[in-house]
Amino acid sequence: MNKLSLIVIATLLGAGMCLAQNISLPAPEKTGGKSTLETLWNRQSGTEFSERMLSDQDLSNLLFAAIGVNRENGKLTSPTASNKQEIRVFVFTAEGVCEYLNAENSLRPVVQGDHRDLVAGRQGWVKTAPVILLMVADEKKFGGSDERSTVVMGVDAGIVSENINLFCAGAGLVTRPRMSMDTQAIKELLRLDETQTPLLNNPVGYAR
Repeated sequence: MNKLSLIVIATLLGAGMCLAQNISLPAPEKTGGKSTLETLWNRQSGTEFSERMLSDQDLSNLLFAAIGVNRENGKLTSPTASNKQEIRVFVFTAEGVCEYLNAENSLRPVVQGDHRDLVAGRQGWVKTAPVILLMVADEKKFGGSDERSTVVMGVDAGIVSENINLFCAGAGLVTRPRMSMDTQAIKELLRLDETQTPLLNNPVGYAR
């Protein structure tokens, strides 16, 4: 995200308008990046990031790769069991936290301030990533909470994370899939109920 976008987010959050106005992202690009085989050869987990914030275009492409809508029927880049689309993605930055709304390719500001430490836990390097994507499973959207449903939602979140990993490898970004985080504190911060569970996160940034 560029400097202007960060100012807009900070202004909206500071004014208490997080539920009143969403922030549109540029349309995801349809070309670019490395080939599939080149991407697989380049895929690796990293822990060192540039301080530079992602551009609006790179952020849009990243979120599209994660759970973007890629067909007119509303289906996504990341498959889910029975097309439940129960995985939500939240974007943590130094300015605040937003939820990605894939149907309109926009960000919904949720809370202001830097809360990356809640996702980082004891691994301080995570807080140096300019963006952290958090995957949350919504049991109400999935329609089940038994043991099998829990496993399937975990698989669906893993697919989203893998989309992020592969996009980053193909676009020259650094990322690493993680499960560690302060789950309870994050649930309180985002006002999630007991049916909405943070499962995985991916710190993302440019290489140093």
